[in-house]
Amino acid sequence: MTTATPFTRTTALRWCRSHKGEHRDSTTGELDYTGLAEACAEAFGVNGVGGPLDNELHWIWEVAVEAE
Repeated sequence: MTTATPFTRTTALRWCRSHKGEHRDSTTGELDYTGLAEACAEAFGVNGVGGPLDNELHWIWEVAVEAE
């Protein structure tokens, strides 16, 4: 399900912080940054071809790390 909230750095960071527990390894406790970024993009409906996940320099990757 996608959110009606606009996809901005601030809203994506807020989303990642509230969902990071779902992307933490239960054994090591490490956060799966890639999985978190992918889930965030899906939640905002921007996970298609040519979207932020296809751009290694897009801020979505930084936001996933900042959520820690």
